[in-house]
Amino acid sequence: MSLNLYMKTDKFKTNKEMADYFYGEFSKRGFKPGSPENEDYMYAIESVIDGEAVTFYLGKNDEASIPPLWQIWPEQKVSFLKRLFGKPDRAPEEKAKRVLEEIVKEIEGVQAVEWAI
Repeated sequence: MSLNLYMKTDKFKTNKEMADYFYGEFSKRGFKPGSPENEDYMYAIESVIDGEAVTFYLGKNDEASIPPLWQIWPEQKVSFLKRLFGKPDRAPEEKAKRVLEEIVKEIEGVQAVEWAI
């Protein structure tokens, strides 16, 4: 099960605004992100990290809080057969997590940053 990176911040007003911000940050870091896609309850940004497809899911959490609680997590696309018979290289997903932490630390006024279910 993937862990989500949670944070509280007033920086974003909408999921789209958050997606656009992270899209720009991923681009600056050479991730080659695709355009943010609206998935109804949140956004998804597919990206290439070290030659592997990684999708970032992000948006506002339903929990009422001030400032609002936001979440983001990366998921690396690994084929079923590779998961079943091989040992997939999770390095791109781990890199994505490290970069997410870097980006979040740069957001002014961000609070309560933690990885959790």
